[in-house]
Amino acid sequence: MSAPAQSETQTRRLLTDAIRMLERAGVVDYNGHFSARSGDDRMLINSGPSVRGALTGEDIIAINLDGRPLEGNVPPPLEFHLHSEIYRARPDVKAIVHTHPRWSTYLSMTGTPYKPVYAQGVLLGEVPLFDTPNSVNTKAMGEQLAKALGPRPSILLKSHGVTVVGADVVEAFTLAVYLEENSERQYMASQIGEPYVFSQEEQALCREKLWTPSLFKKTWDHYRSKLP
Repeated sequence: MSAPAQSETQTRRLLTDAIRMLERAGVVDYNGHFSARSGDDRMLINSGPSVRGALTGEDIIAINLDGRPLEGNVPPPLEFHLHSEIYRARPDVKAIVHTHPRWSTYLSMTGTPYKPVYAQGVLLGEVPLFDTPNSVNTKAMGEQLAKALGPRPSILLKSHGVTVVGADVVEAFTLAVYLEENSERQYMASQIGEPYVFSQEEQALCREKLWTPSLFKKTWDHYRSKLP
């Protein structure tokens, strides 16, 4: 087997595990999707009809940036434009996850800004709000989302969900988990008082110490250990 085929096989496995882990953690529901860039005009993504909690490698399909299946005829998620337009705008991005989580969606429903209230949550930096609850199911909307995201790793979609990008599947997965964990802590702490927000100096130190592939992999391994 050639090296590129082995790499794509591994990426399919990573995407399968990532989606199952996010579903088990309550971050992805029946409509979430995760993709990985696998060429200039090619990405791997879970299919539209796939059952997220029972995903297998066969549910990961290859499409081009216009959404055309490159293997078979199983359709991609309706929101594939969310992925394709970010890939077009951000050459640095190699993986994208769109989730429908609880706590961060509460923030976007109320217009409450995301605030870094625990160390790992600092890594998301400023998290802007895409101010529409509608599905990102057209090229124009995908372009608008990519523009609103800019150079950042994540964006909230009003009353809808979250989009997180990364240099690889493990990084995107881990940042998505950190964002939701921070959002839960922010929400719960606000029920009893004003949560402490990390200072700029503290945030800089967190980014220096915590943005490492080894710590991302440690978080991945923790969630991976919970799969059956």
